[in-house]
Amino acid sequence: MANFRETNAKIRQLQNMRRVTLAMKMLSTTKLARAQEAMARAQAFEREWGGLVRMVASQGGGRDPLLAPRASPEAAFVLMISSDMGLCGGFNNNLNRAVAGWLAEHRERYRILRFSFCGRKGYQFARDRVEVRSHYENSVRRPDLGLAMRIGTEIFETYAEGKYDEVFIARNRYFDPTWQEPVVERLLPVDLDAVPPSAGVPPLVLMEPKPSRLLPRLLSRHVGHRIFAALQENSSGEHAARMAAMDSASKNIDGLCDAYTLLRNRARQASITTELIEVVSGAEALR
Repeated sequence: MANFRETNAKIRQLQNMRRVTLAMKMLSTTKLARAQEAMARAQAFEREWGGLVRMVASQGGGRDPLLAPRASPEAAFVLMISSDMGLCGGFNNNLNRAVAGWLAEHRERYRILRFSFCGRKGYQFARDRVEVRSHYENSVRRPDLGLAMRIGTEIFETYAEGKYDEVFIARNRYFDPTWQEPVVERLLPVDLDAVPPSAGVPPLVLMEPKPSRLLPRLLSRHVGHRIFAALQENSSGEHAARMAAMDSASKNIDGLCDAYTLLRNRARQASITTELIEVVSGAEALR
């Protein structure tokens, strides 16, 4: 009967765990729907703002120093965006491996290499491997445009002052609920050839102030909008990964429940058989 009781207790534990995983899956499903809507709006605005930057740069006549790649870059800055919480499959681990691979490939290229972090998981992974400039706590659970613009302004100002030659952003790109891809992509200098033209701005306009004075302000905000869009994309990817992980965990728990139920039935059958043998043996002994 001890084995029977043990398996019964194990089944109850698994059933309780399954309630938790199903609840987390439903919660992530609800949050994912809202996050996808916010991500779509942020990405649409970021694309339009990028098109505005491209248009103003084209009106300036000549290549702005802020847009030109710097010869022999020696100082680089990386903003790494991860999640604060786990239980989301390989969402953070895949990004950590991508960043580790990027570091192994590029560390010798730069004399100065500093990181800032949005998200606790990325910070915990890389804080002992790189020089940390800042860690923005509570920045990924509910992406905030004001915080993203402040981070973008800080990054752009240090880049414009010449403290960094290149700025990168490490994040998970979101394609659909089953596909998130970790990437390390360049944020500054902006590659205007990769920026689609804006559909809402005519090709020729009169500007005040001059494009050369207007462009730095637009670039600073462009960096902030790209960071905000990346934070929204990270939020969608986290909820999608957690939804998939909890669904897989629930299915695995169902399989374990079936296995333990079989063991419980066998233990109960063995116990009943043993009791019957004892009864029959006692009856035979009394004859």
